[in-house]
Amino acid sequence: MKISEIFLSIEGEGIRTGAPAVFIRLFGCNLRCSYCDSMYAVEGSDFTEMSPEEVFLKVKSFNTQYVTLTGGEPLIHKDVEVLLKMLDDYGLEVNIETNGTQPKPSGYRHILCTMDWKSISSGMQPKMNLANMMTLRGKDVLKFVVGTEEDLQDAARVIGAMETEYAREGWKLPTFYVSPIFGTMKYEDMVNWILSNATMRRNNVRFQVQLHKVIWDPEARGV
Repeated sequence: MKISEIFLSIEGEGIRTGAPAVFIRLFGCNLRCSYCDSMYAVEGSDFTEMSPEEVFLKVKSFNTQYVTLTGGEPLIHKDVEVLLKMLDDYGLEVNIETNGTQPKPSGYRHILCTMDWKSISSGMQPKMNLANMMTLRGKDVLKFVVGTEEDLQDAARVIGAMETEYAREGWKLPTFYVSPIFGTMKYEDMVNWILSNATMRRNNVRFQVQLHKVIWDPEARGV
């Protein structure tokens, strides 16, 4: 497996925000988002080849309950399910941060997904498939990284479509988050838009900023 970095930090966003976690950042991605903040894990040669067993042993050495698998895009890697099974069998709670081009892996007891719906601003929305979002369940997260009102309108459209389908199937919706692209819309304007939108209010959409970028330098690695 191509490993960009393995490090101990806190969850900077999502359902486990603020909790200690070991991060496994895999190298390589099948998208090129306009706002990507981890291009060092997407292009170039700054990675280490490790087996799933080596990664598992490194993770165990940190002695934490939470693990976050991120990238790049972790679910495109050949041996990722081997690693996931090791982590799951050991009882670690794994959060997979995934870009929305792959469905949520199934058959695991302790795994949740934080999945992206790529906004219009990302330049990658044509790669999105709503069927992948429909694999999420109540303990999972669907995240919208947005920078414009058009992005917010699109997020509300996706949430509305999921709301209808999940009600029909009797499924519990994932938790929805909206996260701003740095340097675009004012936070206040974005929050006011969320509060004014009936679909977002009805589905308890949460606004978030990336906590790790508040604590450390926004360009810092290994945090």
